[in-house]
Amino acid sequence: MSVELWVAILAGALALAAPLVFAGIGEGFVERAGRINLGIEGMMIMGAFVGVWAGSIGGPVVGLAAGMLVGLVLAVGMNLVIYRLHANEIVVGLAVTMLGLGLSTYLYQLWIPSGQTNVTVQTVPRSGLGPLADIPVVGPILFGQSALVYLAVVLLVVAWAVSRYTRFGLAVQAVGTDPASAALRGVRVQKTGASALLIGGALAGLGGAVITVGTIGSFTPDITAGRGYIVLAVVIMGRSRPIGIALGALLFAFLQSFALLSQSTAFTLPSEVYQAAPYFVTLVVLVITSRRQLRRLYRGPNARTT
Repeated sequence: MSVELWVAILAGALALAAPLVFAGIGEGFVERAGRINLGIEGMMIMGAFVGVWAGSIGGPVVGLAAGMLVGLVLAVGMNLVIYRLHANEIVVGLAVTMLGLGLSTYLYQLWIPSGQTNVTVQTVPRSGLGPLADIPVVGPILFGQSALVYLAVVLLVVAWAVSRYTRFGLAVQAVGTDPASAALRGVRVQKTGASALLIGGALAGLGGAVITVGTIGSFTPDITAGRGYIVLAVVIMGRSRPIGIALGALLFAFLQSFALLSQSTAFTLPSEVYQAAPYFVTLVVLVITSRRQLRRLYRGPNARTT
């Protein structure tokens, strides 16, 4: 393959990784607090739809804010059901995913009835960091991206700092490690877990809006294509740490970008192989990572290390 194609693949990987990073950072807080949000897929697709709808009215910034807001609202609903009605969080998360998938399709059909042309909205423009974007090979990859890619990098740094140096980050870690001991030390376990879920919901909705308002500019049913579950896999692979989440997101995004662009080359493999490859490789890496974590967890103090 030519250098130009590799540049396009790597540049596309950074753009495709951005929504995974946004949602993954939020889920990282949720899992460090000892909880899990299986409603990410529903939050992301609702954020994608509401982002386009609001973006058609007020522009891309309004669309992104609306996507973030709808994710936050769904997280508030999850907290109420889990803590007030004492429902199982796994069941509630799956219900939110099914609700999001169904509701987004229904609202889209009401907005754009069958037979009408789909609405296309303005997307967040590529920033192009001046002369840096003109550097051969490296420039288009690193310095010709959308502002959302750079915002994702900023969010990674902020999430790392919050996790290590703030009272909230330390409380989240304490609650996830040993909630009973955390409660004895004055940490409000339920409030901390609920706050982490609110952060996760807002960032999942934002991640969905980034897919549509940030890149594509339109909405179609099932546009997230299982990315909510990929986010869960990425967070597990990255052990809920910002840097690990970013690396996992880049792995999936690179494979997806490669699959999208390789179909236009001389490769003769069926298109289904390219479409399945990112999910298959992510699954393999997830299994290997999980096995290593289980070995560390159950390894005795006197076990021989290799």
